[in-house]
Amino acid sequence: MPSCYNIHTMAFSFFTKQKLDGSLVLLIDIGSASVGTALVRLVAGKPPHILATVREDIPFQETLSSARFLSGMLHALERALKKIQMANKGHGAPMHTFCTLSSPWFMLKSRTIRISEAASFEVTEKILETFLREDTERLKEELKDTLPSQDIEIIEQKIIQMKLNGYEIKDPYGQTTNQMELIATTGLSSQRVIQGIEHRISQFFYTSSVHFGSFPVAAFSAIRDIFPEEQDFLFLDITGEATDVSLVVNDILSGTVSFPYGKNFFIREISAELKTLHQEAATLFMMFLRDTLEGKWRDQVGGVLPHSKNEWITRFGKALALFSGMGVLPRKVFFTADTEVAPFFAGLIHHAKSEFSLGEGFDVVHLDQFVVAKYVSFESEVIRDPFLVVEALFAGKIIKK
Repeated sequence: MPSCYNIHTMAFSFFTKQKLDGSLVLLIDIGSASVGTALVRLVAGKPPHILATVREDIPFQETLSSARFLSGMLHALERALKKIQMANKGHGAPMHTFCTLSSPWFMLKSRTIRISEAASFEVTEKILETFLREDTERLKEELKDTLPSQDIEIIEQKIIQMKLNGYEIKDPYGQTTNQMELIATTGLSSQRVIQGIEHRISQFFYTSSVHFGSFPVAAFSAIRDIFPEEQDFLFLDITGEATDVSLVVNDILSGTVSFPYGKNFFIREISAELKTLHQEAATLFMMFLRDTLEGKWRDQVGGVLPHSKNEWITRFGKALALFSGMGVLPRKVFFTADTEVAPFFAGLIHHAKSEFSLGEGFDVVHLDQFVVAKYVSFESEVIRDPFLVVEALFAGKIIKK
């Protein structure tokens, strides 16, 4: 069945006119607090080999402004690309570039498309693409108050389930029907974001195309490969400014919702309550989590966090409530977060389950470097960045296809 990965063609850079290497891939991970880049070697029959990784922070926003936030992200991307180019060490020029986006840089919509015709029709790739294109136009119209249709960029689209005359079918081509039901995921972003990213890439790498996608889809793919026995689970991508919550049921990505509370929410709460700069608030928060904060500072930070934790749990609960029509929530939860705050969020997730599911706790797994890194290999002294490892696994599958 067709899937659209939206490969964007690009102008070549004038800075690096090396010969393109078909086995070399540039990975870009754009979150809400940092931007990561990596160079990866993909060879058939071998695990992805990560040659270099770089991660650059996006400047902390005291008050969120979309223009300043986009500018800060693009400057962080520029720094990361410059450093990964310097780390290339004669490996050649990557032929493929994969860029995954976390909130707030994308929206991911799960769509059910129902077609009923008086006369039977044959299922072809062309007719499926027509149905998807028509639904995309409807989706753009629905989102016009959030993002003008002329600024919407489709970054990925994939059919994840199909039924003909009420029966699920894996290979529909050539069959005839008059009733069809499609479940599809559609990832969207802003043209300003996509064009800004492409422009920065072209300044440093001689690459002809970029594949854009959302991080939840890449993580879903990696989790299925690493934990093939798990058919039902929740996945949380907790970044600086947001948390994306995805539900997987019967091995199908059924939906993703986001709420604007990530690590930086707690830093802002501490900064506001203690009337201190965000840099100091961030230091106090990290020291509190490491249990190295003492005296009045420990008491003051400890006094701020209970209310903030309850607020995060409440917003998480509202996200879960949006999935309530899909049946009982799975107990298994996978999540990604920065290493230093992962135990903190693991505790919040577990507590939230006791609040919303009759006291039954989540079975929480942090997708850290120890879980994901064994599925790839690394050049010596390369930082094990779990977000980029997830992308490497996903890129390897797409290249293989």
